[in-house]
Amino acid sequence: MRSAPKPPLEWPTCSAAGYDAGVVTGSPRVLIAEDESQLLRVLVRVLEKQGYAVVSAADGKAAIDALRKTPAAIDTIVLDAAIGPDGAGAVLDVLFAEQPQIGVILTSGAQLSDSLRSRLLTSNGLFLLKPFPPSALVEAVEDSLVKGSG
Repeated sequence: MRSAPKPPLEWPTCSAAGYDAGVVTGSPRVLIAEDESQLLRVLVRVLEKQGYAVVSAADGKAAIDALRKTPAAIDTIVLDAAIGPDGAGAVLDVLFAEQPQIGVILTSGAQLSDSLRSRLLTSNGLFLLKPFPPSALVEAVEDSLVKGSG
């Protein structure tokens, strides 16, 4: 009897998507907003293994709530471009109006619309085309943190 293939070693599994931003003090804090629950859990786990404090949001409204509740605690946001209920544009509106210092990384399985691409360029943000390897996520977060501190 053959066993099911194992996932690639670089994609760890995770049982919990939530994270208390106050648990890891001194670590850069990343908000991940992704409406695909399985992918959200994996992204959270990848960044936690790298020592980041991670806050997760399953939709745009939860991401906006997290941004407003912990403005000084979020250093970078990893945001799905097609996140519900209103897409990344609604989250970016709040982010740029209230906390423009936060680094922005947009993710998508397709190329960005002209509007999102323009907004991302204006904010000096980054784009990751799905699927991407975990190393690309970590590198993008590190780059975003460097841009935000400079």
